Amino acid sequence: MGHVVEVLLSDFGVGDCCLVEANTDSYTYTLGYLLSWLQLLAFFGASPAEARSEYASYLQEEGLLSSLLEHLFCLMPSNVSLGSKGNTMFTEPVKLSPQEVFSSTKLQHVACQVYLDTICKLPALVRAWWNSQNKRVMDHVEKFTSNHVTSVISSREIQAVRNADVSLENMTVKGRPAAREVVATYTIEEVAIELVVKLPANHPLGAVTIDGGRRVGVSQSQWRHWLLQLTTFLTHQNGSILDGLALWKRNVDKRFEGVEECMICFYVLHGATCQLPKLSCRTCKKRFHSDCLFKWFNTSNNSSCPLCRNVF
Repeated sequence: MGHVVEVLLSDFGVGDCCLVEANTDSYTYTLGYLLSWLQLLAFFGASPAEARSEYASYLQEEGLLSSLLEHLFCLMPSNVSLGSKGNTMFTEPVKLSPQEVFSSTKLQHVACQVYLDTICKLPALVRAWWNSQNKRVMDHVEKFTSNHVTSVISSREIQAVRNADVSLENMTVKGRPAAREVVATYTIEEVAIELVVKLPANHPLGAVTIDGGRRVGVSQSQWRHWLLQLTTFLTHQNGSILDGLALWKRNVDKRFEGVEECMICFYVLHGATCQLPKLSCRTCKKRFHSDCLFKWFNTSNNSSCPLCRNVF
């Protein structure tokens, strides 16, 4: 079917709208081609992360995704409106049943749904394809996506964060739809580490912006590494924002995992400096916050370990 569609659209370029008439062989082949992609994308979305990576590589290496995107931008209409209520071919799911009337508009609606599914499940591949195009194509794709798709995708991402049923112990995630932001707050004891993911106006074509917020208990180089890792994941991997935040949380968990509390204040992070216990007693091996230990020495008028009482 892909070859037939390729021949059918050979005289059209990205941005040229090809209206396929109903009740023709061209319509049958094109509809079958689009429905096959809907099934493939559904299968892709239900697959494990490791398998999705392999499938995505295959689609890219074989040029299947680039062909699909070129076809879609010949089949999708410039006017995606459905009626007078503000609904569009991207906000309303397409109805497919034997009782439906299959018109040229219906085919355009299916093409829009395929693009929506593709850009939701394969954002990194779509972004790579977009970046490889000439300026005319890039401008057309960006304008079309920003006007009709970005708001839908951003809302879905933020809603997915809100509805997340995964375990996010010690971390809360909130969405700010109006600002296209997702805020993740990692809390340990009474200290919170905040991270803000900002979606661009042409999401997901453009790169997300990561605002590191307040850094506590980690070095600046480690913090930069985490932010770079999250940015890289959200830019180059076909994962959701929630997947990226889960990756960031695992890094933070490992940073604080197994760190014993200070034996003076009984907190992992110091309440004022937000530092981890670093000074260790040579005898009992227990660690203390430097500020806590300094205060202990001053108030006790000696330099013994607060726990084992040996000289520190």
